[in-house]
Amino acid sequence: MNSPVFRIRLQKRTIYILLIASVAAIGVIVTLMVMRQPTPQQTAIGSLVVGKQAPDFTLPTLNGTEVSLSQFRGQPVLINFWASWCLPCREEMPELVRAYESHKAEGLMILGLNLTYSDSVSDAQAFAEEFNITFPVLLDEDGAVVERLYRIPGIPTSIFINRDGMIERIHVGIMNGKQVDRYVEEILK
Repeated sequence: MNSPVFRIRLQKRTIYILLIASVAAIGVIVTLMVMRQPTPQQTAIGSLVVGKQAPDFTLPTLNGTEVSLSQFRGQPVLINFWASWCLPCREEMPELVRAYESHKAEGLMILGLNLTYSDSVSDAQAFAEEFNITFPVLLDEDGAVVERLYRIPGIPTSIFINRDGMIERIHVGIMNGKQVDRYVEEILK
């Protein structure tokens, strides 16, 4: 059993087993790394990237004043993109109003950015009245912010911005109350 042929076969088998185990280990490591990475929707959409500065903009409000994102530097800001004809937007809005009323004393600012270029000012006004929206409703009448600056893929979309003006979270689609509360807590820190 101690013949040179037996030792060579044993060495070859050992090498093959180590090689197979190494390949399997590399496969497991790569799989775990891929699974831990956030989806692109969680880290970036259009020109927006989590961890980067939120692009500034200025838009008119329903009451005719102009509002710039930069005027809220130092405050946590949630920008919610919506339209009056969007059913998920209608379902989500009461949670946003509730969150704003609960946290505005802590400095939370919500900017309700209406896709006025595909909606109308009168419909946006009726929507704001229906849901008792007390935060500023901004009108993007030509799509400059939604389509060109932020490149929002669909609505509702919410951008959560921390006190330093950095994007903390991007949420595409409807949010439930628990999500709204959790994401708002992240930017209130």
